[in-house]
Amino acid sequence: MTVNLAFIGLGQLGLSAALALNGQSKEIRMTGWDPEVECRVAADRFKIFTPVCKRALDAVREANLVILALPSDDVQPTLKVLEIALRRDVAVIALSPLHARLYQWAHETLGKHTPFISIYPSFNAAGLEDLQFGPEAARADGFEKSPVYVADAQDAPPAMLDMAVDLAVLLGGYPVFTSPVELDGLISANLLLGQLAAAILMNTAVEQPSWQEGKTIAGRALYHATLPLMDLPDRESAGLTAASNSEALALLLEGLIRNFIQMRDNLKANDQVRVTKTFKDALEFRENWLAEKQKSQKPAQMASSVPGKAEALKRLLALGR
Repeated sequence: MTVNLAFIGLGQLGLSAALALNGQSKEIRMTGWDPEVECRVAADRFKIFTPVCKRALDAVREANLVILALPSDDVQPTLKVLEIALRRDVAVIALSPLHARLYQWAHETLGKHTPFISIYPSFNAAGLEDLQFGPEAARADGFEKSPVYVADAQDAPPAMLDMAVDLAVLLGGYPVFTSPVELDGLISANLLLGQLAAAILMNTAVEQPSWQEGKTIAGRALYHATLPLMDLPDRESAGLTAASNSEALALLLEGLIRNFIQMRDNLKANDQVRVTKTFKDALEFRENWLAEKQKSQKPAQMASSVPGKAEALKRLLALGR
């Protein structure tokens, strides 16, 4: 019996998940859709969807499981469209950088009759140096040996928790249970803060009176420091994900501001020792992080009962019966 998986959202996250599942069984059939034509065209080149659809409703019509991997600002309007076509027994797993707000939208739109859970698969070190974004950055091995965080909401059905664990295993990752709020905080500190800092840095550079001449001097430092702006979790409403985590990000920004003020004071005092220490500490922290990132990221707090890939695949295929 064939199991039909519908991938709604064909950017790096959704397409990487589809590539990871592709080929694990001939009984898996995948359809895909994205609101952006460019993403649909790029995803179609991989030849793993039958087919990439022009309408979201067509992609989910025969689905046994919907995997939602859209930018945050596309989620709510898409849920309203999908609610029309989803059968009551069709589960939805969201792969998203936004969780507490996402549960609210899902409950408001889909109600309790549609099983829903939100997860976030973290990317491993394989693509760290890639300068591509969106579908072109997708990798079948992108989640191998990395944590896949399961946002265990209080009302999440046990069957959905099991399904999320199975999907995490099939993606090649290690399932870790956390709460939606805790996961939002983790993403704020380690993904959104870097994007917010990049936006502030770019705006600050452009605001300087010297920018007209300075933009000809600016090079790799500014280019690479502002690359996070190319990988925002929103499409048109840039900042929606950040605004949805405003409390956590406000606290993180206070820490960032304190560090900037300390550096300012050190420079004003011409304290070369402290300025040098800041750079050396940062380089050491970066080297240690990259060294750890290259290793298997098996967490100590991973789910207590984790199936092997064969068992996880068997349970996924059972959705098609």
